Amino acid sequence: MNHFRILSIICGALCAVLLVNAPGDTFASASHSFQSPTVSSQSASDLVFAQTSEVTINLEKKMPSQMDIEKANEDSIQGEKPSALDGAVSESSSFSDIEDPFATQADEIPELKDPLEGYNRFMFNVNENIYDYFMEPVARGYRAVLHEDIRIALKNVFDNAMSPVKFVSSVVQGDLDKSARVLSRMVINTTVGLGGIFDVAGDGYAVDNVNEDFDQALGYHGVNTGPYIVLPFFGPSTARGMAGRVVDSFLNPTTFFSPSFLVGAGITMEEKVNDVSFIIEDKKSINESAIDEYESVRDFYHQYREGLLKE
Repeated sequence: MNHFRILSIICGALCAVLLVNAPGDTFASASHSFQSPTVSSQSASDLVFAQTSEVTINLEKKMPSQMDIEKANEDSIQGEKPSALDGAVSESSSFSDIEDPFATQADEIPELKDPLEGYNRFMFNVNENIYDYFMEPVARGYRAVLHEDIRIALKNVFDNAMSPVKFVSSVVQGDLDKSARVLSRMVINTTVGLGGIFDVAGDGYAVDNVNEDFDQALGYHGVNTGPYIVLPFFGPSTARGMAGRVVDSFLNPTTFFSPSFLVGAGITMEEKVNDVSFIIEDKKSINESAIDEYESVRDFYHQYREGLLKE
């Protein structure tokens, strides 16, 4: 019994010695193996957190910081141009750079004074009655009898006859290009075009027509339009336009080659009826859409004449 007790004590001592001298890696390895599931779970959580943080960081980079906003406000208060903020709309991309499609040049056109509006409205109504009860019916019958090609040929003849008026007006304005075009068209159309019946210069040689008169020459040199005036039978005009019309009449070949006043008046009437035959429907549409026909005609005439001055 004593021997067995002594043997047990010796074995216990040996086991204690072995445990004390065992390598530490054994317990570290066991500890690592035991904790590995916890570490893997922690790594997954860190990965999700990192991805979420990256999105947050990217969003924060696109938005201006509180410091940037405060700095911009300080610059604005001090009268300085605010510094551009990341993510903000720049001045170059704002709507202020978009051109207004409805913008007009109305401010550049001088106002047309109408101190004689009472008389002008009266004469306008007289001319409208002449047109409604005489000119339009005659023009409709004229258009029904004469083919469009013949009416165009007559229009070309009258236009060619106005070449001296156009040439003098262009020369007075110092416009050599228009002067050369008028002279070229007159020579070509009078000869090859058989007195202007055919627009050979325009159709065959691409020489553009010129719309000039002495009213435009006066306007080019700064002569004011003066008050608006409605002339009997001739319609809208101005004080400057009346003066220009007088000069044009002396340059018009009809004045020199007409054997009498009645013949000249007949030629003028023929030209007027021929012109009206091309615009009957257009005039009717304008009158039907106008709130005030008098003002519509006056404003259109003024804008049209001012547009010719800028050509």
